[in-house]
Amino acid sequence: MNYLIKLPLLFAFSVASAAFAANGTPTPDWDQVVKDSLQTQQSELEHFSLYYSSCSPDCPKDWVTFNRRCFKYFGQEMDWASAEDHCLSLGANLASIHNENEYQLVKALIRGKDPNENPVWIGLSACQKKYNWIWSDGSKLTYTNWNPNEPNFAYEECCVHMNFGAQMNWNDIPCDFKFAFICAKKLP
Repeated sequence: MNYLIKLPLLFAFSVASAAFAANGTPTPDWDQVVKDSLQTQQSELEHFSLYYSSCSPDCPKDWVTFNRRCFKYFGQEMDWASAEDHCLSLGANLASIHNENEYQLVKALIRGKDPNENPVWIGLSACQKKYNWIWSDGSKLTYTNWNPNEPNFAYEECCVHMNFGAQMNWNDIPCDFKFAFICAKKLP
């Protein structure tokens, strides 16, 4: 057993034994004590790993690392083109989302900065050619998470935001609306 695991277990045993002896309480189920302690340590280790991965020195300060990319939420509201320009000025693009894990990461970033989880721009658009959805970073569209009956291209909607409607998923919308946004950049 690893030293980092042995020490807390020994401490837990000694504290529990002393407490039970002082109270005249029957001896505890040590298997359960060990199991509970290991579960707590596992949870703390997972928390530390998540924290460490989000503080990678490869990404700028306040950016989160995931799948060899850096992500950041920006709360100032801009139209889609201005948000993309802001991301470009940072060496990034509006975020492209390629799988459910990235989608959940972006949702968590939004939730962490905006408890109301208001809509945010992502880098998907079809303004160049209707029904031809492309990511602003040039990556291939391999994953979508549209709200029901979307995209509908109503009122010449060709930009995409997420956290919209009851399902809080993707929606096409005119590009001149103003929303917060998520930028993402690839690590070298």
